[in-house]
Parts: sequence; C-alpha cells; structure tokens
Amino acid sequence: MTHDRFDVIVIGAGAAGLAAARDLSGAGKRVCVLEGRDRIGGRICTVHSADLPLPIELGAEFIHGEAETTFAIVESSALLVYQLPDTHWWSAGGRWRLHNDFWEKMNDIRSRIPAGGRDISFDEFLKRQRKLAPRVKQMARGFAEGFNAAHADRISAASLRSSNEDEEDPHKQFRIANGYDALIEWLRAGLDPERSQLHLGSEVTEVSWSRGAVEVQTSRGQTFRAKAAVITIPIGVWKAPAGIRFDPVLRDKRKAIAKIEVGQVVKIIFRFRKRFWDEPDFVKRRTKTKNWEEGMPLNFVHSADRFIPTWWTTAPVRAPLLTGWAGGHAADALLAEGAESMIDRALDSLARTFAMKRREIETLFDSSHMHDWQADRFSRGAYSYSGIGGQRAHDALAKPIGRTLFFAGEATTGEETGTVAGAVSTGKRAAKQILSG
Repeated sequence: MTHDRFDVIVIGAGAAGLAAARDLSGAGKRVCVLEGRDRIGGRICTVHSADLPLPIELGAEFIHGEAETTFAIVESSALLVYQLPDTHWWSAGGRWRLHNDFWEKMNDIRSRIPAGGRDISFDEFLKRQRKLAPRVKQMARGFAEGFNAAHADRISAASLRSSNEDEEDPHKQFRIANGYDALIEWLRAGLDPERSQLHLGSEVTEVSWSRGAVEVQTSRGQTFRAKAAVITIPIGVWKAPAGIRFDPVLRDKRKAIAKIEVGQVVKIIFRFRKRFWDEPDFVKRRTKTKNWEEGMPLNFVHSADRFIPTWWTTAPVRAPLLTGWAGGHAADALLAEGAESMIDRALDSLARTFAMKRREIETLFDSSHMHDWQADRFSRGAYSYSGIGGQRAHDALAKPIGRTLFFAGEATTGEETGTVAGAVSTGKRAAKQILSG
C-alpha cells in the first residue's frame, strides 16, 4: 500500500520523534510518524494500575538536573513534578554509611581526568589514581556503570570529564507525579490532526533516499514518501545487523556508530506488603553515621553487590516499592541468568544490601515488574554512552545529510546523552534544521 506524499517522515514515536513531529506539524508541515511498537513513548514505558499506589516506570524515570527543555514542557503542560531527597547510602558488610557529598565526590573524581591527550577508559583512569581510597574507586566505578549504564572498561574517560563540565546541579533529580508518559502524551496531543498521521505497528525496514526525496518501507508492506525524514532510532537498533537498511548506505554514520556504545540495564521494581525500610530504627540499626538524623528520608542505597548495586525508594512519596538497578557488568551478570533467576538474584541482593534475612524479605514480598530492554528489538539496549575515543561521535551521528535525512534521539547529543531531555531537545533540533531550510 502506497500512502500520500508527506513533507517529512519521522521514524520513531518516542520523545525525540514526537517532539520533532509536534514542532513540524505546528509549523505547517505534513508529517507522518512511523512507530514499530503498538504504543508511543519508546523507552518511556509507564505502568498504571488501580492496585498500584503510583505509576511504575519500567524505562526512563527521572528528570536529571534542571533540564531546560523538559521543564519548559512541564511549565507549558502544567505537569506536576517533585524533587527527590539527595540522600545516598553506601552499604558494606551489613553497615550503612551516609554520603551526603556523593555528587561532590563524583564531580571531584571526574575533574581529575586530564583534558586533551589520548583518551582512555574510565576504569584505566581509576587504576592510575593511587591516592584514591579503594572504596571511593569502587563508588566511582559503580557510578559510571550505574548512572551511565556503561562498562567502566569501555566508557570514554574524556566524555565523563566533559559531562561533568556541562552539568548544572546534577544532584537534583525529579519525577513526574502522574508518570513520565504524561509528557509523551502532551507531545502527541500537540500534533496538528490536519497535518499529521501516526502509524503504530509500522516497523520500518528500509529507507531509500536521494536529495529531496525519501521512500520508506515497513514490515507491513506499506510505502511512505516524503521530501525529508527524521531518524530517531536508538543506538542499539543502529548497531543491529538486522536493523533498518539504508540505500544508499550511510557510511559516515556507520563510522560514528562504531564509536558509540550501547548501555545495558536491568531494572526491577519490587512491591512489598509494607514499607519496612520506613519503620522506626530501621536505618539507625544499620549505621553509626553521625550526620544522620531521625526521619531523614531513605532514597538511594549503593553497594558493591555483583548483581544489584543500587536500590532506591519512591521518596519523598511513600509507597511500598523498591527499585533495583544494575548497569554495565552487573547487568551482564544478571542477563545471563534469565528472567526467573533475575528476580531470585535481586531478592538475594536486597537481603545483603539491606542487612536482612532472605526469608524476612520473602514474607513481605508481593510482586515484581520489569522489562528486558536488551531483548526488545525496538531498543536493543538501554541508552548510549561514548566509547573510548568516541566523544565527537554523537555530533557526527547528528549531522544532517543533503538536507534530506535528519537525525535525533539521545545518542545524537554529546551533552545530554542517555536522557529524555536529550531526546526531546534533539527532536526539536531536527525540526528546526528542516524548517530553517
């Protein structure tokens, strides 16, 4: 089936694709959005249920820092957001230590990375820091693997220094009260119904192009034509052997993609029958930290656990939910276990990190929620990070081709890589590039 010719075809209905389509259709362009999934949102996947105390985020969850693009949408849409308490605990041997200076420590370490010269992995950089205590190195390695979903021995040290310089108030974290999908729905609702079409279940298989002309084929036998296209596919799909076929081949993009890594993540949300971590003396029994105060909200708990190195609560909202997060090598170890074993390993990890007996946790356990982003063929991983020597690769991937092919998505920005803010801002950037022509 061949459809009418459009001004622009947008491939992907995640945050980047919808942001681009909204701006383009609002400017009078005829836009067609093609999405392989049967839903919009991409790696934002919010679960709403009457028996859940609040929305559960299987994918993106936080607004990192005071992201200008995201907060502009928050203000325009009247979305309710709340800030998380900035409390980070380190758990080792059943004892907890409060690190109120967590971000300061991480920023200090990243500022020590030399500017210029040959790029190395962050792991190699840490090995060379002989004056850093082993525990601090462990925390820094865990930060890179958790926050960046990276392998510490693959991520560019230079990129971490650069991100440290670019970040404003990185310790500030926010959630959208009624779910991240509320932002996605706001973007979708802004598509001009007279000038836009949205096709779900339309997986793009081939893009044929020449200057000023694009023809897109889908797995359903559909053919769409336009003057230009915005490509917003995730880095995992870019790298997949069975990904989208481009004719002519995008050789320069292949070079850029080779320098960008795919982050692996396992995120498991556990629901319990009660908030046992909020009980009186729960934290007090596990710490001798003098700067801890009774009633201080429990938020992030980190450890060197092999499987789940980071847990967090829903603070300041009180709900019987704990989220386990593993990136990098910890994610590899879990993914090798299989879905059933993942939950078992996560329960073991929680028992170790929270200094509890496994049977105690089992009696309180209610249910679990997760999504395998690695097995999802529309993502093939979590989000991107710069490989060694790949600091400029994100900008190279973002560069338009012949005023015809434009590129967006979190992997196409070196400043907000791996964030929803990065996805939205690059979608708006692509729309601006088209409209300025």
